[in-house]
Amino acid sequence: MSIPGALAFSIYVDWLNVLGKSTWFASIGPIMFICPNLPPSERLKPENVYVAGIITGLKEPTALKLNYLLMPLMKELKELWEGYHFAPT
Repeated sequence: MSIPGALAFSIYVDWLNVLGKSTWFASIGPIMFICPNLPPSERLKPENVYVAGIITGLKEPTALKLNYLLMPLMKELKELWEGYHFAPT
C-alpha cells in the first residue's frame, strides 16, 4: 500500500448448512474480514478474523439480495475510509 501504516482488509462471505447434509433449509453466512497485511501464517487465526455479521435464512441469498444485505456495512466502511471531521467548539 502507498499510505504508511494503512491496513487492507478482505471481505469474505461463506455459506454453510448448520444442520449438516441432511437438510437444505438452515444455512448461515458469516461476513468476515481478513487482514492481508498480516503474515500468511497469522491471517486466518481466530484472533485475527473479524466477524462483522451473520446472515441467516432458509437458503443462500441471490447476488442481488446479498448486495442489499451488505449495503449498510459498505456505507460504514466508506465513512471510515473518508474519515471523520469534527468542528472546533
